[in-house]
Amino acid sequence: MQINNRDSYFDNLKGFLIIAVIVGNSLEVANPKYVNTHFLILLLYVFHMPLFAFVSGYFSKLSTRTVKEKVTDTIKLYFYSQMFYTAFNFFILGRDDVSLKLLMPQWTLWYLLSLVCWHIIEDYIKEHKKWIIFTITLAILVGFDTSIGTNGSVSRTLFFLPFFIAGNAFKLEYISILKLNRIKILIVSIITLGALWVLSQETPVELFFEYSKYTWYFDSPWFPMYMRMFHYFAAVFVGMTILIYIPKKKTVLDKLGRYSLILYLVHSGVAQILIGYKLLKYDSLLDVIISTIIIVIVVVIISFSWVMIKKRLKASHFNPFLKSVGAMIT
Repeated sequence: MQINNRDSYFDNLKGFLIIAVIVGNSLEVANPKYVNTHFLILLLYVFHMPLFAFVSGYFSKLSTRTVKEKVTDTIKLYFYSQMFYTAFNFFILGRDDVSLKLLMPQWTLWYLLSLVCWHIIEDYIKEHKKWIIFTITLAILVGFDTSIGTNGSVSRTLFFLPFFIAGNAFKLEYISILKLNRIKILIVSIITLGALWVLSQETPVELFFEYSKYTWYFDSPWFPMYMRMFHYFAAVFVGMTILIYIPKKKTVLDKLGRYSLILYLVHSGVAQILIGYKLLKYDSLLDVIISTIIIVIVVVIISFSWVMIKKRLKASHFNPFLKSVGAMIT
């Protein structure tokens, strides 16, 4: 499979994933009362962050930056974003219960903190298959540890680590192998989603956040443990199905994928403002569709406006601080 210099295949994949993230997170915040979006949110959470971790692992392997540079850049971006969203929650959303805590990521910023950890250990991971088995086992077992909470994003870091490792080990020729087995993979994916549909009424969305110990969700740890195992299985097969059907030619998703990180950083603020201030309606299926489209459009407009500003800053010597931040998020 031939990929051009800009990697249109992976840009399309990232574009698709960031739309899935925006839709899933905005529906989670909106929590429509008259339209049942529960299964759709579960479906999106099954694959979007596992595949993002996978893509991060793939591009981290290709990066010419040193581990120190990767870690430093990501820490800086996390710190700036954490400061911004702490102020955002306090001043814009009027939440007086927030304060700047570096090990308590603001909502979606957990991913940056996890990425720091993955970059630190990346060079020590040599035998990928053994590490994937080991980290999956560890992530399942750590759910029983009652000392594990949301602090430091420990649970999420461990849960999504196997996908980062898989991306690190991935080679483009594997896509052709997946396509040769597309029917089998598709059948397993459909059966898996059927099982998710059956289990959905008993499965709170929070289970697929993977952000804490099992007893955070239920008194007994067993159902959350089984669902964590199911999440791994479903993420693998649904993820492979998506990898098979993502186009390799340039599409509208390609443009979104190029700036997926800035879209990711912007979308949580946009969703919280538009939904929190009741600027959108979610009273019918049509309302849900229109409101979701509006959020996506606003996120894209703000993000691409930032990209234009960054390009102008690069061409000038004005405000070197903003120039350095801009370089980190594209």
